[in-house]
Amino acid sequence: MVRLRPVPAVGVAPIRVTFLLHGAVQGVWAAQIPAVRESLHLSAGDLGFALLLQVVGGLAALAFAGRLVRRHGAPAAIRVGLVSYVLVLLAIALTPSFAVLLGVMVLFGATGAVSDVAMNAYAVAVERELDRPVMSGLHGAWSAGSLAAAALAVAGATAGLGPSPLLVGAAVLLLAVAVPALVGVVALAEVPGPPTRRRPPLAPLLGLGALAALAMYAEGAGADWSGVYVHDVTGVAAGPAAVGYVGFAAAMVAGRLVGDAVVRVVGPVTTARVAAAVSVVGSAVVVAAVAAPMAVAGFVLLGAGLSVLVPLIFSAAGRHGGARDSGSAIATVSAMGHAGWLVAPVLVGQVAEFASLRVAFLTVALAGVALALAAGATAAGTTPKGGGEADDE
Repeated sequence: MVRLRPVPAVGVAPIRVTFLLHGAVQGVWAAQIPAVRESLHLSAGDLGFALLLQVVGGLAALAFAGRLVRRHGAPAAIRVGLVSYVLVLLAIALTPSFAVLLGVMVLFGATGAVSDVAMNAYAVAVERELDRPVMSGLHGAWSAGSLAAAALAVAGATAGLGPSPLLVGAAVLLLAVAVPALVGVVALAEVPGPPTRRRPPLAPLLGLGALAALAMYAEGAGADWSGVYVHDVTGVAAGPAAVGYVGFAAAMVAGRLVGDAVVRVVGPVTTARVAAAVSVVGSAVVVAAVAAPMAVAGFVLLGAGLSVLVPLIFSAAGRHGGARDSGSAIATVSAMGHAGWLVAPVLVGQVAEFASLRVAFLTVALAGVALALAAGATAAGTTPKGGGEADDE
């Protein structure tokens, strides 16, 4: 098996910073999409195709990300993946045409996916060594980094910075922060051990993947449609209606930052079951909303409930995969989860077209019910204190 040397509490800080930086890269890009579109004179269809290729690149990379982590170790994969992910911001800044942008988007998705799988696999190993949950807090750092970077990028654009200098400046700053953080991650060197004798069963992993798809479907619906919902259903102007997304995103960050403490007290299954139930209540409030404050309150509850579910599912996948195959397990679950994220904007839009947005968000409530009923799967790979995993022996 592959083991990390015992990690002191301070050793969590470098991986936390890498999660934050990964989120910051996505936040900078998200904030600059409109400006890049304008600078390259892209139509809505052109932009949609470019963003689709980013997703395609990420899904393609997930096919080999687990093997990369298993062969070279999570620290090396994090180092190469995260630095490459940041450097692609420079490539976007220097992109001269739509054709070049398409290739850059594939690289952007691929480097983001590789570093994402490696970070989560490393986080599972840290949880194993510390014998306490850290995944939710790490995902909270990702969300906080994304929101903060997006806000700073918007501020820079408001001050008159164009997309190219802003992206270059962001890349340089992120690299400056990444180098010491990556040194800390690499210092937790992996020590090889006996090879894995057998692979873990696939069926539970596919079940976790299905849960990830449901959770990320609900996340995608909330992220993409919260502002539109507040505007269309409650009649608030388009600008102020963005408070729906702000409430949803802020609740996601807050929930993830406290999620590990909750898991330590009540365990992953109870946490997942209660969180899923909160997401169902939030969806119900959204569907029943007759005014903007009620809709925003529903999205806050929805975000709070969903916040810990994906981290819990990823932790369970990593434990199920064992010390050697956690990267492959997380890659499989992540790929299925991202399928749910991809379906969300399309399905919600189609249901809204044929019925209404209220009816569309009933599908989010149903996803929450399914997650609550299947919350027991988040206990995958847990053992009594001092015990070992079957595939590690």
